[in-house]
Amino acid sequence: MDLDLTNISMWVSILIGAILLAGISAFLQSQHEDAPSELNPKGIVRDGILGGIFTAMAWTLVPESMQSIASSVTTSVTSSVPVTVAKAVTSAADVDLQVGPASF
Repeated sequence: MDLDLTNISMWVSILIGAILLAGISAFLQSQHEDAPSELNPKGIVRDGILGGIFTAMAWTLVPESMQSIASSVTTSVTSSVPVTVAKAVTSAADVDLQVGPASF
């Protein structure tokens, strides 16, 4: 299987990996006793870039597994969204739908 660079789930998962590792880095910096009260932004950005690189390496090495993980996360997230969207659509005014050729 070739790596598909147009796959939006790949890019979203790389971004999530970067944000996740940067968040862990910021949390650990804030919990460190000997650290000053300010966070080190250079270290957080570095760890975010590394998180994105590690996620991209995972996509390169095991694309089938990463695709299944991304699709399962997407399915679990979107399973709760259509209920809200369906309620909003049904509460809107009735929509007339014309089937067949257009009548000009």
